[in-house]
Amino acid sequence: ANTAASRGFEFESTGPLFLPQLSYSIGFAYADAKLTSDFALPANNGTGTIVPGLLAGKSGEQLPGSPKTSASAALIYDIHVTPGYDLALSANGVYRSAVALQVAPTLGNTTIQHSSSYEIMNRNAALNHEPWRATVYVTNVFDKQEILAPPSQPNQVDNLTNDYLVNPPREIGVRVGYFF
Repeated sequence: ANTAASRGFEFESTGPLFLPQLSYSIGFAYADAKLTSDFALPANNGTGTIVPGLLAGKSGEQLPGSPKTSASAALIYDIHVTPGYDLALSANGVYRSAVALQVAPTLGNTTIQHSSSYEIMNRNAALNHEPWRATVYVTNVFDKQEILAPPSQPNQVDNLTNDYLVNPPREIGVRVGYFF
């Protein structure tokens, strides 16, 4: 692309809530990242022939890899259990709007591919005792499957090209650590 511009803003806030041990963390970002001029470049059409102007983009199209909006939120509850033992419970979620995956259609596609928008929720509980920490966690609590990248050439070669990139499934685990 010849020229592009990105304008936007970010907001973050953290602090206590109505209970002494309860706190929050939130964040939001908006980015309007787009081409500011048209372009046309020669490219291989897949048969070995270079075609003038095959890769093209129009002013105003979203830049790849840039969601328009993203947000995060977390609630944290810290509890003093007994002398030397503290428990932190947290729930958090993230959201990201759809992302353009390329600046121009490629490989025989007529449109620019986009990821899906997604939101994922996570939970964890961490018990701290002096240098020891034990954490029980669940990522992707609702086991949502989101398409991060669709196949570039779907339904080709008896559907062998249907290689979707998806987010990780729900994970439940335990971490134990010693800090020194």
